[in-house]
Order: sequence, then C-alpha cells, then structure tokens
Amino acid sequence: MKILVIRGGALGDLLVTLPTLRLLREQWPEAHIELLGHPALADPVVGAGRFYLDAVRSVDRGPLSTFFMPRAVLDPAWMDYIGSFDLVLSYFYDPDELFETNLRRCEPGELLVHSPRVPEKFLAPAARYFAEILRPLGLKLGEKINGEIIPSPSDLDGARAFLSGLEPDTRLVAIHPGSGGENKTWAAKNWAELGRRLVQRFPDLTLLLIEGEADADAAKLVAEAWHDLRLVRARLLPLSILGAVMRRASLYLGHDSGITHLAAAVRADLPVIALFGPTDPTVWAPRRFGVRVLRGPLGRMDHVVADVETASVEALEKESVRHDP
Repeated sequence: MKILVIRGGALGDLLVTLPTLRLLREQWPEAHIELLGHPALADPVVGAGRFYLDAVRSVDRGPLSTFFMPRAVLDPAWMDYIGSFDLVLSYFYDPDELFETNLRRCEPGELLVHSPRVPEKFLAPAARYFAEILRPLGLKLGEKINGEIIPSPSDLDGARAFLSGLEPDTRLVAIHPGSGGENKTWAAKNWAELGRRLVQRFPDLTLLLIEGEADADAAKLVAEAWHDLRLVRARLLPLSILGAVMRRASLYLGHDSGITHLAAAVRADLPVIALFGPTDPTVWAPRRFGVRVLRGPLGRMDHVVADVETASVEALEKESVRHDP
C-alpha cells in the first residue's frame, strides 16, 4: 500500500493534520506513507522511528506548477510519481478544481480531496475538520485529537548536545515570542517583562528563547532585555531538534502558532500556556490536558503581564519532575 498526502501551508497546518496521518498509519501499519509538502516542516514526523511518514518530497518543485493550469502538458515524471500511489489525499486550495482534474489524469488508485481552509462556522478542533477527508474510507477520529511526536534517537542526541551547557539544577522555561501574524503576537516588551518576573520568582530558571525566521525582531528585543539572565537562544534549530529540546522544559509559553502545537505534541505532560487573540482557540488551540489558553479581551493581544505571570507560576509550582530529552 502506497499513500500520498499533499499538504502545503505552515507548520501548524501540518501538525493539526497529524491525527489524520495517525488514522492512516493505524489502518495500514505497513504502508509507505509519503508527504508532498515542505520538507523542513515535516522534519519531526518523517523517517524511521517517527511513525507518521516514510518520506517527503518538496511541493515547490517547478514542474508541479503545471498541475494548476487548464489543459496543461503535465511532466511525465510527475505523472508517473502520482500514479504510483494507491491512495492520494489532497489538501491543496483548488477553487477551480484544476489541480484535482490534473491529479486524476495521473490515475492514482483512489483520490480524496479536502479544502485546506476551515470554514468560519466550524466550531470544533481543526484536527476533526481535516480528518473528514477519510470519511469515504470509514475512518474517523475518536476522542484522541491531539498529535503526538515521537523523537528519534538522533533527535534526542541533538537536544542533549544543544543543552549540554545547562547547569544540572536548572529548570527550563521555553518561550516563543513569534507567530504567523502580528495580530496574533503579544508585544515583545511584555515577554521581556514576563521572563524577568519569572526568574525573580524562581531563581533556578533558565529561559529558552525560541526564534524562527520570522521572529528575528521580537527575539532580538527580548534577548537584549534578558542579557543578564540565564538564557539559551534556540535560533533556527531544525524542528526535530527543537521538539526534543522542548521535552526538557518545565513550561512552554507562546501564541497561536505552529511552535505551540509542536510543544504540545512533543511531551504529553509538558505544561503549555497559549496566548490567543483574534483566532478561536476552540478550533486552533492544541487539545490535550495541560494546555491552558489565555485569550485577550475582545480578541485583542493585550493580555496583562500579571495574569500571564500568575498562570505561569501556577504551572511551575505544579511541575516538579525534570525531564531529560
């Protein structure tokens, strides 16, 4: 059995699709499951020992662009590739159905398509919406709707190497001050104040500042404010290593972002505090015990620092077990 999942979008889009991938793996344990998407984003879930995916191919390859054209001359290699799968699942935005039409020309065994956009009136976790693609196969999600990421031995080795300079008695608080949009992001000055307050309250803390490509400005401001604190900067780490690093944390704080979903998936008992504003946490927040959502009034990202501090203190006081990656 060969299965292809076509999934673009950002990290969070892929991670809320993990329950769908889990259903596929549970139904066909020996299947070859491949992703046509973004290899860097799939890094934590593809390869031996990572359960979900056996391989990934980049969706950005030039010849694939013809699949969005009417009456296109399709690349023979791409046609052979897609036609080699017994089952193809496509989440591509395709309002004119051109992509679907051209996929069918490749003659895969079975093709299922689903919108990558959650409707505004859908008031349930996004993972349930994306799993609906499997209804024709008689597969549906049960109560377990959060993705879980299984780190490989190399992921764990990489995390140990990255954190090797930590003092043995320190507790790690992971903070990601970025997100996919400015309207979903708390002000950098607030993160800076929060981190300082937490270290004053708990002198055994080390702050882990998570920084992606889009977070450079906010991370720079926060890092400068924490220059005299115990600080580790996780800058552009491969996601598989970052996930394994966060397993060591006593608390994670972030926004409605893919990194927040990654934190919730890497360890089932990692306390997660997610700051939400305009987006609906019923749809987009990770759904597992230990994830606490703080939503700004009227959908704004103007959370009070003292309120986030209170939630963080409560989580840290409960978190007594220190986890090694």
